[in-house]
Amino acid sequence: MEHDTLRKLQEVQFGLVELQLYLDMNPADQRAVHQYNVLSEELHRLKHSYEKQCGPLMQYGFSGSPSKWVWTSTPWPWEIEY
Repeated sequence: MEHDTLRKLQEVQFGLVELQLYLDMNPADQRAVHQYNVLSEELHRLKHSYEKQCGPLMQYGFSGSPSKWVWTSTPWPWEIEY
């Protein structure tokens, strides 16, 4: 389950990067703006779900930590098998 959520999170992030690049050149495309906003909401939902189950995704204040420090108990990116 956690690897499926992480994979989907990565897919949504990729889609957001592509849409951001497209929107830089086509800022009036309302369909693309809507799609960007939908994916942005999905990213927040997936991030919250993953962090609740597995721990924080990012350091430096981008992700909180539960009552104890858990960075050392989660797998490193290269340790995850898909």
